Amino acid sequence: MQENPNFNYQADIVNTAIRFINAWFKQSKSITAELSDFFILPGNKVIGNDVIIARLKGIFGQADEYVGGRFDIIDVHFQLLDEGKGMGFVEGVAGYRAVVKKQSKIVSGPFKLYFALQSGSWKIVNIEFPGFAY
Repeated sequence: MQENPNFNYQADIVNTAIRFINAWFKQSKSITAELSDFFILPGNKVIGNDVIIARLKGIFGQADEYVGGRFDIIDVHFQLLDEGKGMGFVEGVAGYRAVVKKQSKIVSGPFKLYFALQSGSWKIVNIEFPGFAY
């Protein structure tokens, strides 16, 4: 059997995005497994994932729970670079109800998760997601 050097990167990126989104809906602490050690923001600003993790915990702490999370992936794109590196994104729409003190608010909109291929796995390096802000 011949080894395929072009492993199914699209499936890998999509599966990582799905794990992240599902962990988001559950307000799970395991959401950090999909995050890179650093994030790249507009203007080439680089921050550590500790800042993002703290931000996620703050967002999750604002609601008692998220209910009815749904998402559709519309587009996936990646580009392989030299030396086993790459970049890509997954985009789509997502929505859920944030319940606070038995009152719910619908949070929805487009999302885009940016990825970098690092040490053979795709990690999120930037997040645009309904309810998330830097």
